[in-house]
Amino acid sequence: MDLERAYSETGPKIVGYLVATGTDEATARDLLHDAVAKVAKRSVGRGRTEGCDDIPALLFTTARNLRANRVRDDARLAFVDEVRDGSADNGGGPAPLLPSDADYLRRRLRDALAELPPTLRETYVLYQVGGRSVREVAGLTEAGESLVKVRLHRAKLLLRKLLDDVKGELGNVSD
Repeated sequence: MDLERAYSETGPKIVGYLVATGTDEATARDLLHDAVAKVAKRSVGRGRTEGCDDIPALLFTTARNLRANRVRDDARLAFVDEVRDGSADNGGGPAPLLPSDADYLRRRLRDALAELPPTLRETYVLYQVGGRSVREVAGLTEAGESLVKVRLHRAKLLLRKLLDDVKGELGNVSD
């Protein structure tokens, strides 16, 4: 069975499975398209998907794994807000963050990350948000470990510069 036929025959079933397991329909369709692209990329140069007798199963497995990766990435990116009661004694330290402050900080961080050059942003997000090691980031970005360290350093410096005014607004906040 070729990829186009597998897509047309099993695509709706895969989308149905993804929706049934908690993914919204638009995301399920995106995941299916990403899975088809990955399988097609695998077959480039070979003319077909050699070594795989069951293309529908390969599509299903790829889509399921992409969904699992997306869920895992979303969990990593989720921020936990700890909002303390305003009447609680905080030992004379800075005032606790309110939900509106946390939203503001998230927006500012997201905007600052968007201002980073793509290579610095990719390296920083893989390392800091994705929890990858320098060696893993080097492998994923096809860069040397020393270059990854340089990019991380530059990204941190630039983020610190972009977010310097936030530190002043919030008072005593550590780097």
